[in-house]
Amino acid sequence: MYEYSDDELDQAAASAAQRFDLDTPHARELVDIVATAFTEGGDAIADAAWDVQDNDPAVAGEDFVDDVASNLGYDLP
Repeated sequence: MYEYSDDELDQAAASAAQRFDLDTPHARELVDIVATAFTEGGDAIADAAWDVQDNDPAVAGEDFVDDVASNLGYDLP
């Protein structure tokens, strides 16, 4: 199981904040949800998309997960 560094998560959050028009602390919170799901794998990744969208209905959960995966170098199944 890979643990992402704070620098990796901060960079992914900065990118997501810009792409999804979020403030950086909120983007980091959402990135943490997704990164945790990546470490768990399986259904947790799909659940993370729902969790992101539940947390912020203005953000498309699947698009956010795709963006974070791209920024963290995670290959989605």
